[in-house]
Amino acid sequence: MDKQCPCCNKHLDVPALKDIEKNFRCSHCDASLTHSEIQIISYGAIYLIVFTSLLILLGVNAFLATAIAFVTYHFLRPVIVEPRLDIKLSYVSKIKNLMPFKTNNSI
Repeated sequence: MDKQCPCCNKHLDVPALKDIEKNFRCSHCDASLTHSEIQIISYGAIYLIVFTSLLILLGVNAFLATAIAFVTYHFLRPVIVEPRLDIKLSYVSKIKNLMPFKTNNSI
């Protein structure tokens, strides 16, 4: 996915959610970036609620409709949801920038 870095405003290739653990680095400014967790949760919840409700209205068992919604979300997330996700600076990098002093591990 091609996104724009919020720090240096240059385009970078963002890895998929399954390829990263928590965050990734910008190849231009080396800023620590992450996907927007709020968007991940809200897009997932909206998809699951809408798709499960549609299946239930079509007469599918509620348990089976929920299971089908989860499985289809798993396979459709890289195609439908991930291209719409924003990237932001990682929380850890924001805290490090606010520190008034530099840490030194040597004594």
